[in-house]
Amino acid sequence: MNFFDHQERARRSTFRLLALFGLAVVSIIVGVYFAIRIMLRVAFTNPRTIVEIRPWWDPGCFVLVAAITVLFIGAVSLVRMRELGRSGGALALLLGGHPVPAAPIDTASRTLRNVVEEMAIASGLPPPEIYLLGGEEGINAFAAGHSPADAAVTLTRGALRRLSRDELQGVVAHEFSHILNGDMRMNLRIAGVLHGILAIGAVGRGLIQVFPGRHSGGRNKGGVPLVAVGGLVLILVGSIGTILGRMIQAAICRQREFLADSSAVQFTRNPEGIAGALKKIGGWKAGSRIENPKAEHAARLLFGEGRRVLFFGNLFATHPPLVERIQRIDPRFEGRFPRVLDGQAEEALASYPGLEEVVRSFRESPTVGVEPSSVIGTIGKPTAEHIALGAALLDRIPEPVREAVRAPEGALRVIVALLLSPDEGARRRQLAELGPLLGEGGAAETDRLAARLRELDPRSRLPLADIALPALRDLPLEKLSRAVGCVDALIAADEETTVFEFCLRKLLERRLRGAARETRAGRGERSIDPLLKEAAVLLGALASSGYPGDPEGAKAAFRAGSEKLVDPRRTSLPFSPDRPTDLAELGRALDRLAGASFPVKEKLIEAAAHTAFADHRVNLLEAELLRVVSVMLDAPLPPFLPEPTAD
Repeated sequence: MNFFDHQERARRSTFRLLALFGLAVVSIIVGVYFAIRIMLRVAFTNPRTIVEIRPWWDPGCFVLVAAITVLFIGAVSLVRMRELGRSGGALALLLGGHPVPAAPIDTASRTLRNVVEEMAIASGLPPPEIYLLGGEEGINAFAAGHSPADAAVTLTRGALRRLSRDELQGVVAHEFSHILNGDMRMNLRIAGVLHGILAIGAVGRGLIQVFPGRHSGGRNKGGVPLVAVGGLVLILVGSIGTILGRMIQAAICRQREFLADSSAVQFTRNPEGIAGALKKIGGWKAGSRIENPKAEHAARLLFGEGRRVLFFGNLFATHPPLVERIQRIDPRFEGRFPRVLDGQAEEALASYPGLEEVVRSFRESPTVGVEPSSVIGTIGKPTAEHIALGAALLDRIPEPVREAVRAPEGALRVIVALLLSPDEGARRRQLAELGPLLGEGGAAETDRLAARLRELDPRSRLPLADIALPALRDLPLEKLSRAVGCVDALIAADEETTVFEFCLRKLLERRLRGAARETRAGRGERSIDPLLKEAAVLLGALASSGYPGDPEGAKAAFRAGSEKLVDPRRTSLPFSPDRPTDLAELGRALDRLAGASFPVKEKLIEAAAHTAFADHRVNLLEAELLRVVSVMLDAPLPPFLPEPTAD
């Protein structure tokens, strides 16, 4: 199953999941209705009250109760989803976490940041924010957020101190799998609906606490207060709904954990990494427990079970049994956990399969060989070689630039430096105009960064911009808006937009605005037909970039891509190889294509790949353009591996 099939199935599974929760809500409605009827019976049992008591079934009352209950649960659920969905870091902060510094001092935090950035480049995702639960000794982690554009990865102090680099990489790969598979959004909805269901019981407890001895309309013959009766029934109803909800949640979450474990092995090709982390959970005295009382909010997101499951065993456990998880990765495991000592784990170097060959090929080979039909299969499925390439891309970035890009002001200066003119006179005029935005001494520092960036391998430019995104988001909103305006001004200064400038601008636009709240993904146009004009613009731009000065080659490439969208015997897409690419028109086309459904996006990516790689080679412009296309279509495309060099 490829990425797009998986995303479409995940979308349908979410609807089925919500339907199951809907059954739980129906049971709550029935319970609340009878709670109301019981309260009315109690209220009018006093023989001195001359009121006709209606029968147990009252359709009008039931409809009213159902409407009020659904509105109440829906409102509470939406509020909770809004609270948890503001950003990936909101949940980490709720649990007492703090951000890992952009330029950490301690070795463990530096290793964590390097591992996360390597994984981000390898998977084609923006680097998530990184948080640490400094008061938690259990070995655990989670990924949270509304979409990959605002995701955050959080680890406990126990994980950071007791896992080797390979084990840490396995855990991070597991969390990236949750991001790639859309689990964060599903978990956000589960958390919201469960909170709405729990609120019913909370209302019942509130009634009993606020009105312990009061009643309305008198007492019944047994002397039980009216409000107490209603409160007790609401607690009972809420508990039943909560039990049903937790059972549904547990069943779904356990399967997602198995999938994330297997994906982590596929990403790293190192089963000992994630298996070693799971074994250390079993052998560590604190296990994977989260002691914070608010840990319930993150239970379904955690790498390991964060709480003790005392009753009914696995019925309510959000994670599979630890031994079963390990044995699926390491069938030889017999269930005996190694003892984990209370101390810092020894630092171990990552052992990527083929690391040296990938790095050497990257440094020596400027060309990339690609089979067009294989591109779809790589989306959302990075390999160990892609992670190694991510490490190589990071390694090629000069250290002063890497340090600058991890602070908000420095990240802004790096983005500006990428766009500065190579002509000294023009560059000085640009810096003079941008002086107020860059801050005191910022112009001189930006000029120094620009000198370093002119020596940078061009293949590292867009990954560098991606690494700058987390720090850019920390800029004040007003300054960030001005910065984006200045980027536009720099691009328009020479009245000619290059492909790289276009790609950088679209990348910033998409990533910084939260990918247009990727909630549209999967729910847009279900057919390619209304989008053929925009598709022709996209394929034309790729063909022209791949074959500059070669009209016949461009036509052949365009034809190879368009045949993946339409039958050439019935429909022909317009393309003129002599017409310069209108990047503004391309931008508008991508904006519209971004709202297509997953099956349509799959067709578009496949057509784009056959256009760009018609000759089974990719140049830098094609690679950068296809990368931005994948970003706009919410398709995390790993970087293209260089061809192996001859010994």
